[in-house]
Amino acid sequence: MGAAEKHVAVAVVGGGPAGLQAALVLARTRMDVVVFDAPSPPRNAASHGVHNLVGLDDMLPAEIRERAWEQIERYGAARLMEHEVVDIARADSGGLTLHTDAGGTIKAREVLLACGYRDRHPDIDGFGECWGGTIIPCPFCDGYENRDRAWGIVPSMKEEIDVFPPMVRNWTERRVVIAQRSVEVTGAQRAALADLGVPLFVGDVREIQQRDGSLRGVVLDTGQRIAVETLLWTPDEEPTPLVTRLVASLGLALDEHGHVAVDDSQRTNVDRLW
Repeated sequence: MGAAEKHVAVAVVGGGPAGLQAALVLARTRMDVVVFDAPSPPRNAASHGVHNLVGLDDMLPAEIRERAWEQIERYGAARLMEHEVVDIARADSGGLTLHTDAGGTIKAREVLLACGYRDRHPDIDGFGECWGGTIIPCPFCDGYENRDRAWGIVPSMKEEIDVFPPMVRNWTERRVVIAQRSVEVTGAQRAALADLGVPLFVGDVREIQQRDGSLRGVVLDTGQRIAVETLLWTPDEEPTPLVTRLVASLGLALDEHGHVAVDDSQRTNVDRLW
């Protein structure tokens, strides 16, 4: 049966952890499910191992995905389609029609968005090479692998200046804060950092010095070089192209943070879209 002829109860858009968990639950409820997992590199492609998930600690995302599908497929109700969903439209007969990058369509009674968001990396040479290794977004995810190194904390919002410097002592005593000019540092925060013995540098990172993904230091727009071996830096995130398209075509509502707005049941404002 061609893709254009398929009708399913539920289409899950996204084959990451959320989508796979949904597929397992739906398969066990004997629902006819299709999971779309785009062949492009996933958000966690740079990961050297997933951490702090009991039973899965230190496994690669691809290994977890493979194990998940072994468990999902035993119920015989969910199918994987390695295509990108490029648009979703209301179907004339009710439900929703999903259009893929391969030109096919699938009609679904319900659609679950599990495509997540994308990281927007700063336009700085060397950032991508270090990302996921010595530039990390989460200390709980990758702090242990960077233990006892010299850390530079690059806050994306002023609240992180209060939280991260005392927190990262679990992994290193050698830490500095690098506050870019878009993040205001209050007088109270400066005093708190001084009490912790954490140096504060103010300026935008203009250069990342690294070798084969191993961070050696950063250079600020002031010309100052800071010798650090790890950066704790959570980049901005942005919606996937599909979410942006649905905002325009279906009137999908976003909240004040730019995430898809949902109620307590994870229902969006678009009928049959979750």
